[in-house]
Amino acid sequence: MITNFDKKETMNEIEAVRDISRQSLGEFGKYLAMRPLGRNVQEKLDARLRALPAGGVLVVDFDGVEMMDYSFADEALGTILSRMAAKEYPDRHLVIEVRGDELSDALLENVEVALNRREVAALVLPQNMAEKTFGKAANISAVAGKWRILGDLPSHLVDTLRAVMDKGCVTVRDLSEALKLDSATACNNRIARLYQMHLVRREATVVPEGGRQYCYSAVV
Repeated sequence: MITNFDKKETMNEIEAVRDISRQSLGEFGKYLAMRPLGRNVQEKLDARLRALPAGGVLVVDFDGVEMMDYSFADEALGTILSRMAAKEYPDRHLVIEVRGDELSDALLENVEVALNRREVAALVLPQNMAEKTFGKAANISAVAGKWRILGDLPSHLVDTLRAVMDKGCVTVRDLSEALKLDSATACNNRIARLYQMHLVRREATVVPEGGRQYCYSAVV
């Protein structure tokens, strides 16, 4: 299921410069089919992700693509996102950019099936938002717009991700209060899973009483 939410303009800004790399799947042709081509694209995405510095974002768009079958989608995108969830590409993120028209929705169908079967998920942004967001080197989390989750993400994790997107940079305690959870362990498990899937960022901060705590924030 594709889940839609509004991202609020009041989200706290995160003062960080984020390196952005773009890859349009249309460079590989209008009709994207079969695993051999998907494997070629997978290798391209792999190289792009590994070349990014920590905190970098790879934006994948479908410009110029008219058809994408399941085999291609699974090999090119499903495999990469599965590797991300398996702790490859540390502190790198992949975001899908779409135009939000009927063709884009049709192209996403096979991607969604692939992600559901692999039990992974991806963040999807509409192109008009992504152009504003990724056209800047800093403060990209302050841009408002629509975001969607494509793939397999249980409702309790969607709720947790929404809280992060709404609040900007939050600790486990902040999330526990926002979600009205009595168990900090349960909240920590939720955010740890989102972090493992590369759907949120994590930064360590020093606390006045000594030691450190983690602050979680949106990818965008």
